[in-house]
Amino acid sequence: MDAACCILFGGTERGFSAMDHRVVEQCSAWSDVEAIAGAYALEALDGPVGSASALPNVCYTSAAWQKLEFERLFARSWFVAGFVQDVPLPGDAMPVEAFGMPLLVLRDLDGGIRVFHNVCRHRRAILVSGKRTRLRELACPDHGWTYDLDGSLKRCPHADGGGRHDDAPGLTAIRSEVWHHWVFVNLDGEAPALEDYLAPAEDLVRGYDLGTARHAGTVHFEIAANWKLALENYIEPYHVFSAHPRLHAFVPMSERMPSRTDRHVMWNRYLFRASEPGRGEGLPHFPNLSAEAARQGVWFILPTAFGVEVYPDHVASFHVAPVAPDRCRERIDVYLVGEAATSPEWADGRQAVLDMWKELNHEDIGLVESMQRGRTSPAYDGGCLSAYWDEAPLHLSRMVVDGMR
Repeated sequence: MDAACCILFGGTERGFSAMDHRVVEQCSAWSDVEAIAGAYALEALDGPVGSASALPNVCYTSAAWQKLEFERLFARSWFVAGFVQDVPLPGDAMPVEAFGMPLLVLRDLDGGIRVFHNVCRHRRAILVSGKRTRLRELACPDHGWTYDLDGSLKRCPHADGGGRHDDAPGLTAIRSEVWHHWVFVNLDGEAPALEDYLAPAEDLVRGYDLGTARHAGTVHFEIAANWKLALENYIEPYHVFSAHPRLHAFVPMSERMPSRTDRHVMWNRYLFRASEPGRGEGLPHFPNLSAEAARQGVWFILPTAFGVEVYPDHVASFHVAPVAPDRCRERIDVYLVGEAATSPEWADGRQAVLDMWKELNHEDIGLVESMQRGRTSPAYDGGCLSAYWDEAPLHLSRMVVDGMR
């Protein structure tokens, strides 16, 4: 894994430590979580699936609850803040927003990926407001304070009449690591190693050489629903027969299994009898696949709004960005094997994969938005769950709460 796990202060580079600089100030307590959700509702998460309930309505409609999710779940764990394909060359920089917080993903001059808070240390002006390429330094548009791409302060024009300000800090770095195509960050600097966090997911995709995959395209969706509903829908196969006629014909319900859990990872898989355009047909496969992997789809989600699905011919990442309690943005990035990602020779097969993901998600959006509207009804508050199909959606509720303790 590539890593950029440093924090910079006073222009010097040091190993990242939460003791150096806490980038997220904790301002909530477990009592706040319990007060909003209700102790009874949290207790209802426990027990067998058939008698348990998922999170109550307030956890899908309350701005106060979403603020706690940021402070106590996302900020203390690993979540995806950027994509390697957005910063392919040294000097490339991509501003991103996470929970209203401006961040900057960049590739430094040595080729490493770093993540900083996208604000000048002088008066907090935004440093980079759009995608940039081939930068040699970062200059604040406000007063011209300039930083090297390692985040260290380089110069402060006219600050003391001589252009120097030796005691001024560099940019605030964020603990970050790259896993395949995705840039993970941990805002408070205290989460376990990313390698350990992703170990259950790594086991699922072992055997697929994801290093051979290249970015082939992205599809975007605006959804009028809470981010958790999008994730629940992704990991729950129960709705396939009623919502996805093409997918149901590809693998019928009789050949599906409920999603499983492995610690914080929720996952599923199926074997298909024959490939089709968009799922295993018309494009090169990952090298050296086993006979089973050559006709398998396998996918997983993390409780921090990210998932990955792998087929013999492609991998798709599923990223959900919370915007408001009743709104999220979803993007699916497709990666194909080698030249299939960009070569005209593979254009039809490439488009078939992108079209498949567009079609599948458009079939889901209305359902997910309907569930959000249903969350405003006092007649529903946690649900009556299927003892067979709903272990993973319930587990997501549990993981959200566990991450907030």
